[in-house]
Amino acid sequence: MQKLHVRDRAHTLRFLIAAACASGALAACGGGDDDATPSTAAGQERPAGALSSLGADGWAARSTTGGAFEVTGGEGAAAAQVYVVVNRAQLVRALYGRDVTDTLAQAPDNTRKLIYVKGRIDINVNDKLEPMTKEDYMRQCGATVTAYTTFAQFDADYKAAYDPNLWIQQSLEADGRPPALPQKAADGSLTLEGQRACFGAKQARHVVLRVGSNTSLIGVGSDAALVGGNLHLGEAIVGTDTDAAGNMVATDLIAAQNIVVRNIHFADSYDMFPSWDPKDSFSISTSDFGVGLCNRVHDAATGQGPHQCPSRKGGRWNSEYDLISVFNATNVWIDGNTFDDGDRPDKLDPPVPGWAAPFNVAEQKVQHHDGLVDVTLFGNHVTLSYNHFRNHDKTHLLGGTDVAARYSDGNQVQSYGPDKLAVTLHHNRYENTVQRQPRVRFGKVHVYNNYYTGALKPTGGSTAVAPDYAWSVAWTIGTASKLYVENNVLEIALNGSTKTAAQLTFGDALSSTVSNQTKCTAAGYAAADCATYFHEAGTLYNDVALVDGALLAAAQAKGTGSNAVVNKLDATYWVPGASYTYTAQAASAVKAEVLAKAGVGRR
Repeated sequence: MQKLHVRDRAHTLRFLIAAACASGALAACGGGDDDATPSTAAGQERPAGALSSLGADGWAARSTTGGAFEVTGGEGAAAAQVYVVVNRAQLVRALYGRDVTDTLAQAPDNTRKLIYVKGRIDINVNDKLEPMTKEDYMRQCGATVTAYTTFAQFDADYKAAYDPNLWIQQSLEADGRPPALPQKAADGSLTLEGQRACFGAKQARHVVLRVGSNTSLIGVGSDAALVGGNLHLGEAIVGTDTDAAGNMVATDLIAAQNIVVRNIHFADSYDMFPSWDPKDSFSISTSDFGVGLCNRVHDAATGQGPHQCPSRKGGRWNSEYDLISVFNATNVWIDGNTFDDGDRPDKLDPPVPGWAAPFNVAEQKVQHHDGLVDVTLFGNHVTLSYNHFRNHDKTHLLGGTDVAARYSDGNQVQSYGPDKLAVTLHHNRYENTVQRQPRVRFGKVHVYNNYYTGALKPTGGSTAVAPDYAWSVAWTIGTASKLYVENNVLEIALNGSTKTAAQLTFGDALSSTVSNQTKCTAAGYAAADCATYFHEAGTLYNDVALVDGALLAAAQAKGTGSNAVVNKLDATYWVPGASYTYTAQAASAVKAEVLAKAGVGRR
């Protein structure tokens, strides 16, 4: 099986599905038409008061080849392609142009279409609109894959088998981290991790819905909602093998363009089968090796091994589903929506109770939610405006891996690197969001006139109530990022903390390294495009105007050693005004504007 980029976690499950289907490990992989439940949602009239598809600005309104691009979505669709949908079956038929049973085995319809969402639509339901359970998906894998009849039984065995304090009692690999969880045992049977992947694959084929070109998804009124699903805008499944031309191997390069999503409450893209990754965020101090019984090599006879090292830490639970994933789409406008974790907040799933320190810290909670809106791989020219992002951890990942590359499916070649991931975020409300607001790799990203509120965990004797989603950081400067930040408002309750404004805006660490910059130039990009840039001005932080350039100076101070140099982002390289016209409000006016207009039902 081909390997995947570790950090492209949103692609991992889909690649495993394709490989497992090809090998016959998964039952019922096919996904043809299903005309047993025909839809009656087509041929409708535009609902009274429904928002238009027109009005996109920022990067979405610029052509990838230069000049203006009018984002229209499905505006002007023929009467037969106007839909008012009230349930999952109708939504699927509108997106695909037919009824399908496997939403990841079919390409979406690119016919110009207007899809109006009316009321709450649950994605994780069967044809009778009954909620799909964990056991429903487990049964789809069949008795040849698993003998478990209940998820509780499986879950207990999974967590016991992969207890990291036991798993680390083996030698570290060449990357200095523990071995990954294997999919198959020596006899070829599926391990518990392999069974989990099968269960997850079945869920993915039901809750992931693909969105094609020339599509508008617009909520009607203030109660339109899509719950329990993940929209894929464009599609791409990538591996790390190369073809004869040196391109990385890809499949399902399904490009999309001209998409509008407005006035919908997206909630709870809940992964029922998250995976434990012992490698993720793992670290160990090599200076401890040879001290006492601490060693990178495990020796059962002497008791030596990495499990004896005091500095060992890391491992993470990873989930697969964003609410919206922009994988291979351009000219996308996402406006006036609300995004959150819904009725299943993270506090319901703490770290595994039976796992002892150091593998039970807060960052190791059992994670069932991934991003709210992520733009990765070949996503480009996207604008997020007047949305309300709330009650969530990882908000926006812009760029899913540090490795710039070119990918081919044998027919077309797509690049991932500095020429992709151009995103504008303006007039969005961030309420009780933890991090990645956004986290940026590559791209040219403009973040202006947004309003952030949150609270840190109480410390220093503070008697404040601990927040369910404790603030960590706003903006993360990543590999070769071009991040232009201006006139944003942050109101962060410190709750006894002495953290500085720099620590709460762009963080304690720089996520851009010299080695990744070198990999970028090795992929054929110019040195200037592979460099890291940052600009910040006009920030109002807890009612105090930060000195322009102070955050840049703090970021530049971190650009030493293995960290890449952080350059000032100005007209010498790129500024947003060189790409599109916009007017940044004074920070003093942003809060009122955003509170009045951001989110479902406010425009």
